[in-house]
Amino acid sequence: MKNPELDNWLSEFFGSKKELFLNAVPEPTAVRVNTLRSSAADLQNRLNQFGVSYKSIAFNPNGFIIPRDTLPLSHTLDFFCGKIQYQGIASQLPALVLNPQPGERVLDIAAAPGSKSTQIAALMQNEGILYLNDFSRQRLQALNSNTQKAGVINQVLLNHNGERLGNLFPAYFDKILVDAPCTALGTLNSQPEVGGWWSLEKLRKLSSIQERLLISAMKALKVGGELVYSTCSVAPEENEMLIQRIIAKYPLEILPIKLTGTETFAGGLQKYNGHTFTEEMKKALRVYPQEHGMEGFFVIRLRKTQDFMPQPSWKKAVFVQTNHFSDETVAADLSEISDVYGIPQEVWKEYRYIRTQKRIWLTNAANTEIPEERVSSAGILLGEKKQFMWKLFNQSARFFGNQISKRRLSLSREQMIEIFAQGTMSLEGIKNGYYVLEWNGRCVGSVYVEAGRAKLRLPHKFRLIF
Repeated sequence: MKNPELDNWLSEFFGSKKELFLNAVPEPTAVRVNTLRSSAADLQNRLNQFGVSYKSIAFNPNGFIIPRDTLPLSHTLDFFCGKIQYQGIASQLPALVLNPQPGERVLDIAAAPGSKSTQIAALMQNEGILYLNDFSRQRLQALNSNTQKAGVINQVLLNHNGERLGNLFPAYFDKILVDAPCTALGTLNSQPEVGGWWSLEKLRKLSSIQERLLISAMKALKVGGELVYSTCSVAPEENEMLIQRIIAKYPLEILPIKLTGTETFAGGLQKYNGHTFTEEMKKALRVYPQEHGMEGFFVIRLRKTQDFMPQPSWKKAVFVQTNHFSDETVAADLSEISDVYGIPQEVWKEYRYIRTQKRIWLTNAANTEIPEERVSSAGILLGEKKQFMWKLFNQSARFFGNQISKRRLSLSREQMIEIFAQGTMSLEGIKNGYYVLEWNGRCVGSVYVEAGRAKLRLPHKFRLIF
């Protein structure tokens, strides 16, 4: 151990088990099926077709461990179409403990890059309202990319300091996830670089941020609402010590975690470094790499029992209305998209819309209003007005699928391999313009054809596996 400060901390915390922790086998690759676009049974069938071995995750029927991702799955058409999400085993716990339901109003306060966010959206079945916040604009780009690919339409992406959200949205949410930025000490065996920057000073600073985020989330939670706090750290300073301080000051109670498959995990600590914690802390979950074969994690479930701090109205967020399909702001454009792509007009009645200068965003019917400020996006990007026609995006082409009856372009297997390898290919005899790419009758993306060449926007170049 090249970091004496960390070495001393680990010795004090783990004692004789320190070497077991440091030498734990890194968590294997894991994936989660995106139930907005597929099912666990379909993914298992595909893995069998690919000849990829897998194991079920005990606490998540939609999650699978892939001991050897030799293909890899990131080069499959299923991945490109958003049916598969790479997500760590332990990372799949917090959203399941939160247990968001369709129709609820939910917040993920530190959401990027979005694996937990898309998991929450799938559990909500794209219903209700899901606010996804991150302070970093750069990280928001990754979050937006992940939600778009997954076909999420109930989300609103915010770019706020999470500490402000309690004032902006007082008693607004039914459920909140605080997957807090942390020292990531639970990942040390797979990410040794953590040992390079870890320090007690960094631990103190992050603990302070975690506390402020937790207080903000608590303000934003309705009375009776539930909050899940999680970190990928095993340090009590970021977990039990913080929770103990919070519940001593604010009206929160610790709830049991009733999630099948978590029975072998440890409970929260009762004592640490001279500190004694409430008996209720045992209801939390602790995951240790050396004992459970996955990243170290801490998860606790809390409920707000009463209001405690009314917020001044001048601090609250101001909202603006989204557009009904018949509003003049979008009606003509939606009609034009229908004419170009053969999407039935009645489809538009099911959703709400946001019109910017050249683009239309589609969100679910529950999103009748969105905050006026610092909204990065909402729902999926439906289309963009070009000089001569409307362009659909990969995500909107997949979302509407067989409802699209015009401008469908089918390629041969060899042509698919070529365009996914480079993002472009020669395609003679096709008029210039935008088309929906289909494979085996299924819409997979949006293609632009110009001067005998077709272009497909890709997240990376694919050695395409069908």
